[in-house]
Amino acid sequence: MPRYCGKTATAIIIYSQDKVLLIKRDTLPFRGFWALPGGRLDIGEVVEQTCVREVKEETGLDVEIIYKLGEYHEHGFMDGVDYDYYPACFAVKVVGGQTVKQDSEVQEIKLFNLNELPSPLAFEHDKMISDYKKRVEHKGIN
Repeated sequence: MPRYCGKTATAIIIYSQDKVLLIKRDTLPFRGFWALPGGRLDIGEVVEQTCVREVKEETGLDVEIIYKLGEYHEHGFMDGVDYDYYPACFAVKVVGGQTVKQDSEVQEIKLFNLNELPSPLAFEHDKMISDYKKRVEHKGIN
C-alpha cells in the first residue's frame, strides 16, 4: 500500500474576509478533492518557505505570510493510500503574479465564497477554513 507522510504547509489566500482560493488536486491521495494550495517540505526548507513556494508552483501567485493559523494532523486511508501528514496552515496575501494552474498536480483553481464551499474538502482543510472563519469573526481579517 502506498504511504504518503511528512510535514507539509498549506495556505489560505486572503482576497477578502469571505473568499478563499481552492485547487482541485490531480495527485494521490488528494485526487478529485478541493483543497488549499500547499505541499511537502523540500530538504532544508522551513514550513514558511514551503508555503510560499508551493502556492507559487500550484497557482502562479506570489504571496506573503500574514500569520500562522495553526498546525494540524491528517491521517487515514483512502483508495488504497495510507496518508499521515502534519500540515502547518498560514493566512497569506497576494503580492504579485497571476493565477495559472500547474498542469501536473492541479486540475482546477477557483475562488469560493466561504459560505458556499464544496464538500467535502480534502482531509483537515475543512477544519483549517473553520478555524480561519472563527479568527476572522473574532479579530477581523488580519
